Amino acid sequence: MKKLLKLPLRIAALPLIAVLLVFQLISSAIVGLTSIATNLLATVFLIGSVAGWIANAPNAPNDLIFQTIVIGIFFAVAPHFAGWMLEKVTDLTLGFLDFLLS
Repeated sequence: MKKLLKLPLRIAALPLIAVLLVFQLISSAIVGLTSIATNLLATVFLIGSVAGWIANAPNAPNDLIFQTIVIGIFFAVAPHFAGWMLEKVTDLTLGFLDFLLS
């Protein structure tokens, strides 16, 4: 009886697994390629803010240096956050596969 109830859910899970796998593949490629650019941007912003701090840029207000630090930290953390979210999609996909194979 329990197998009979699980059968429609297993059939419904098949396309969902396929969609999640395609989404994971495309997202992994996008995150892998864009993380190079975001890490370069983070380096530019952080080095620029350190240079402004060392030079004690008189024309630039201190808020500008802090803004560049925050932007640099954002660009440095964004790929890691996207990777963490992709790990959660992987966990969800594996959960569906486990349900399908049980």
